[in-house]
Amino acid sequence: RHSVLVALLFVTTAGAISAPLRPALLRIRGGSAAEVAEVGRAQQPMKRAKAFKIARVLSETFEKSIGKEMTKDTKRLAAGPNKKLAKKLDQIGYLEDENEMDDPFLQAYVNLKLAAVGAKLPPMKPREEYFMRLVDPILKSYQEMQHKLEDGSHKLCPADQRIQNFLNNYLGDLGEEIPQIPSRQLKLDRHGLAKVLSLPKGGDLFQDDRMSSYRVFQGVLHNPRSDKRTTAGIFHVTDEGLPVSYDKKTLPKATFLKFLKLAFNPPKDINTIPYTSEMETPTDVMLSLYLRPLACPEVEGFTEEKSNEVRFIIPGSMVANLDFVESIFANAGNPDLAENDAALDPEHWTGTTACVILAPQMMGLKKKDLGLPHVSKATELQKRDGMCYDKEDELYNDGGPFKVTARDAHGVMVTIISDNYFGYCKKEVKTQLGYTANLYGQQEEEHAGGCLAYPSYDLGDEFWGKDLGKVASKGANAFLGETHKYFTETEKSTSWKEVAETFASVMNMQPEGYGIDKEYDDIFYVPEDAFFSLNTKDITWTKGGEQQSITLRPDVTYILPCGYKVEMVKKGDNAVAKKGKATVGYNQYSEWHLKGTVAEGSVLHKPATVSGGGKSEISKRLEDFMRVGPVTTSNIEADLEQVDQLIKYDLSKMMLDPKKKNPLQEAGAKDLLDPKLSLGRMIRILSPSEDFTADHNDFVSKVPSNIRELLCVVKHHYKLEWGSEWRQHFHADAINGALGSEVKLGDNNLLSSYIRIGFRSKHDDTIPLKHNERDDVAWRLFTLRQDFFPSWKLQTEDDITASVVAPAKALKGLHFREKAESLKFLQNVEFRLFQRPDEAIHRGFDKFTEIDLSKPGNFICNFQPMKRDEIAKIVKDTIGFQKYTEPMQQLLLDFLESDSPEYCVSSSNPRLVDSQEPGKLQPTKNPRYLQDSFEVTNVRQYYLSSQATRLARKLAPGAPVFTPVNAVLCGRRNNAANPTSHPPQPALAVHSPFHYYELPELLMEFASSMTGKSPSTNGAGSEGALTKGPFNALSQIHDLNNAMVSYALTGTHTFITSAGVLGPHHVVDHDISLLIPEVWCRMRPEEKDADNMIKEGLLEKIEDMEYDGKVVPSSVLGYRPTRKFINAYFGRVVSDPASMFPETMLRPEKQGMKEFADGVETIRVTNNRVAGYYFADGSIDLAHPPMKVVLHMMRDGHYEGKKISDPEIRNMFTREAVLKSDWYKERLVAFQRKEIRRLTQGIEYMQTFLDATKTKTGDWKGQQIVQDLNIEARLDSCKKRLAEVKKPSFLDSIHGTLGVDPSLYSVKGNNVKDWPA
Repeated sequence: RHSVLVALLFVTTAGAISAPLRPALLRIRGGSAAEVAEVGRAQQPMKRAKAFKIARVLSETFEKSIGKEMTKDTKRLAAGPNKKLAKKLDQIGYLEDENEMDDPFLQAYVNLKLAAVGAKLPPMKPREEYFMRLVDPILKSYQEMQHKLEDGSHKLCPADQRIQNFLNNYLGDLGEEIPQIPSRQLKLDRHGLAKVLSLPKGGDLFQDDRMSSYRVFQGVLHNPRSDKRTTAGIFHVTDEGLPVSYDKKTLPKATFLKFLKLAFNPPKDINTIPYTSEMETPTDVMLSLYLRPLACPEVEGFTEEKSNEVRFIIPGSMVANLDFVESIFANAGNPDLAENDAALDPEHWTGTTACVILAPQMMGLKKKDLGLPHVSKATELQKRDGMCYDKEDELYNDGGPFKVTARDAHGVMVTIISDNYFGYCKKEVKTQLGYTANLYGQQEEEHAGGCLAYPSYDLGDEFWGKDLGKVASKGANAFLGETHKYFTETEKSTSWKEVAETFASVMNMQPEGYGIDKEYDDIFYVPEDAFFSLNTKDITWTKGGEQQSITLRPDVTYILPCGYKVEMVKKGDNAVAKKGKATVGYNQYSEWHLKGTVAEGSVLHKPATVSGGGKSEISKRLEDFMRVGPVTTSNIEADLEQVDQLIKYDLSKMMLDPKKKNPLQEAGAKDLLDPKLSLGRMIRILSPSEDFTADHNDFVSKVPSNIRELLCVVKHHYKLEWGSEWRQHFHADAINGALGSEVKLGDNNLLSSYIRIGFRSKHDDTIPLKHNERDDVAWRLFTLRQDFFPSWKLQTEDDITASVVAPAKALKGLHFREKAESLKFLQNVEFRLFQRPDEAIHRGFDKFTEIDLSKPGNFICNFQPMKRDEIAKIVKDTIGFQKYTEPMQQLLLDFLESDSPEYCVSSSNPRLVDSQEPGKLQPTKNPRYLQDSFEVTNVRQYYLSSQATRLARKLAPGAPVFTPVNAVLCGRRNNAANPTSHPPQPALAVHSPFHYYELPELLMEFASSMTGKSPSTNGAGSEGALTKGPFNALSQIHDLNNAMVSYALTGTHTFITSAGVLGPHHVVDHDISLLIPEVWCRMRPEEKDADNMIKEGLLEKIEDMEYDGKVVPSSVLGYRPTRKFINAYFGRVVSDPASMFPETMLRPEKQGMKEFADGVETIRVTNNRVAGYYFADGSIDLAHPPMKVVLHMMRDGHYEGKKISDPEIRNMFTREAVLKSDWYKERLVAFQRKEIRRLTQGIEYMQTFLDATKTKTGDWKGQQIVQDLNIEARLDSCKKRLAEVKKPSFLDSIHGTLGVDPSLYSVKGNNVKDWPA
């Protein structure tokens, strides 16, 4: 499309604008200066996984000294052979510490783009004017070429042409002129253009009826007219194509056509670009953006990565929405260019295309003018959906926001949205990815959070590598337990010699006999006999009979040959960053410890999580929610005496069954301090249990909590050489002639860490809240184990997840304990996450948010724009100001010292909105900002974790590291009844901390997705199938069919965790969501097996109950944890698990049977209502047999006379039954047919492109593109793949995978004419 000529001139004349390019500005141009000579050459696509290797990195990071190294790494990757990575950096807009809006090149590029579409430019500086005069001849040439193209048949880019072809076919039978996609578009082909265009040139504020936009000190702030939206009643789908779900409104295709005409012709005031809004004649032109969001993650050996293609076309005033979506999904570049034509790369394209059009002019239209019938002539469906009118002035959708969608099974979907609410745009991409996942098959789009969590442990002050998993012979003598030993085991032992040989290519060997990683020089590979000592501050080992030594450093991670990671960290220092003039004081109670982290982690997947259910919390750092303080005592001598009595207490008769060994005997230990007895086993001894005698349980329940904690402290620090004289090592300083309260070991303060698990309540059994105490600040704190370190978490998901189920037989290098035959792999789709920092209103509490909002280039929403006088008041409040972390303090101080812009955002000041009380404002409950994905900002952690796992599994450098899902932990939001709220809040407070659901009950839960009220929603109710109902353009039965197959094949047992409340009386917010990952990552695979839990009495089945003479069908709640589970597994995190959850939390019915019965009734009624929808819209006929059973059970309570407990019914949900079924075989055959069709179309398209370049004389550019993009090689590869898919053996290769739901292609009205009967 020749726009590359403009870009070429722009680069070659850059010197006329500014000084030599800085590295970050080079990267926004797409590479280093050496690459300029290759501008104009097409580039091959790049896999998303590699894209994460280059990123704008925060100058401060959460691990000390990483920021410096990552910045260096980013610069290295941006040069030379990594220009593709530099291009991806450009697409997602990562610029280290710089703000895109300050980039002079981007400003000049904006002027070029405006001029290219014939727009008038705002006033320019002399250098800008000179540059524009210089490029004027080429701009005119470009415009003339565009004019000639539009006179011919190539006025649209390939993606737009696919969309237009769909519209022509879909609407062609209406007998009206089909609206044409505007050919005059300002295509935003670089990240950052939208951000620049969203505000007036040189101005700090843009306001219209829909949005208030501000240039703030740390980026841009956009506050839509409404701070939150509902999804109820907004999704309208055309009446032709694929079936429409009952919860959507069905509109006539002819009405969609009228909306489309309006959408492509916005009025001038809506079409005005904010950047030009202060000109005498502002520019009005439609803007467009091209996205390629991930649809299917790569699983090497099974499937290539695949993406969908999405086109956004919007009126000029709504450009902030494009800034929003490109910041999340990445700008895919110029859609005119062949290198960005998805159809030329079928190997990485799903074959589906989507279009999103924003059109606020659709609001306020009359139903009659849209061609809707009078109620007297309307069908029952039209009456139900309001697609008719009684009075002539009735407005469509009552004048509220809505979106209309047209789609069929051909793979193109077009949506028009009448509102500019940011969440609608993001969720529309999610909707389209769900459509893509269903049509393509083999994959799912999931509403999920998740992380990869590696258990970490406090190793004390000394550690010897050879003692890993043993009672130490050197250093700390405390045995970390059988679970730690289990996690450190590898299939085969690995020696340093093997590592040095196998990993020679990734590390630089040092003379002393250790290696330094070539990518990160703060990653050291050390021998298995390495001895780490904080006392001597060094690491020693033996090489050739001689001792070698290096300094132990806090900024280095050391990896043993087995992949175990050791770090020197300061326990108690949870600071995110320190810099500048900020004055906040950090916790004085901190001390250096050695931290050990295992090589294999747990992939914790949190799908189908309702709003407010803790989807984001599963991946958050626990450190930010911990408190650290001194170990205290009221009288050290008396307390140590009680500890001594506990140590000497006779445990020989503690077991209820005298034939069983007690934990002390199992370990072969003589007393509680014996190193053979782990801290975990000691905690078991001190926790009441049904396995112990009543006398023992009575004794341990009376042990004061401070004595229990002090014993744990002594146990953790005990050294074998102390013998029985351990007391002399612990003391307290004298203060004013009396002993103080802080316990010390030698000269060191001893520390304890605490975690909040809910808030105190007036209903508490032990320490009830007094009438004059505030329930929102009175916390329930629990001491964490002395050997506990928060797990090493890698965020893997947050909202939009692409997942695929692969057969284990196709994969090499899996963990040696992996037994599943089908495995789920997943990938986060978003580069930035639309976070709601609920806790940031408390200064200093949410450290993540404070550091994020202290960086430049942020996209912020629903915060208060504050001027200097307002910020000055915050700073002058010294006590309140010092509660902020240093980064936020420094930002506010820097803002006060600066001259511009006029506004700033404080992390603790959400936007003020109208309250229910007239004339009174209140902070919004829905503040938002785009947070950089950790996969981008913390590349080192992901790299390091992969390297450690490679070592543990003996994989070669560069070999894929497969980390399938091995725990599913969904989230639910609970609340007490509130009849006075608007709307009234029904009771939903029946859940324990977590529940286990067997597959039939789980699918009921998934179908209903019942939720309480959360900060981002306007009410409670069902969120539809898998919490995706409001965002699903297809019948929801397809997602349920896929989920049923996925869970049956993988066999992963699913648990649901609670947020909000546990019963009506106990508020826990997200505390359970934060704690559960720490517990689950410390559980072995067999311990995560719910069948084993049930067998061992760790879970109890909830039976139906009775209240007021009626049956309460509480069995729908599945299983809940027993006290035994809490003591066994929560005891791996906290030192006193027995005190965490009183009986009323574990069994909420004991808080009040009426409230419990009301909550169960809320679930029953919701299940019945939701299931009824599938019968009402006919989608029950599309349900696979097991799913059909579930829906009948939800509606009728039985299926063909059989109850849900019938063995014959339950057998239908097993892996074996699914694989043998005819309907499953049809899924595989349908995928084969679909893939043959897709590949054939791809081959035809590429062949046509290739032939055109050969038949046109002198088509040098076409031939160059063929060469640059390897079109012939792609064509050959596609033909080979087609030949493989056509073979009968192909079905065997995908046995154990999802296939595709065949009803999508066979259902009446899908518009697919060539699908075999």
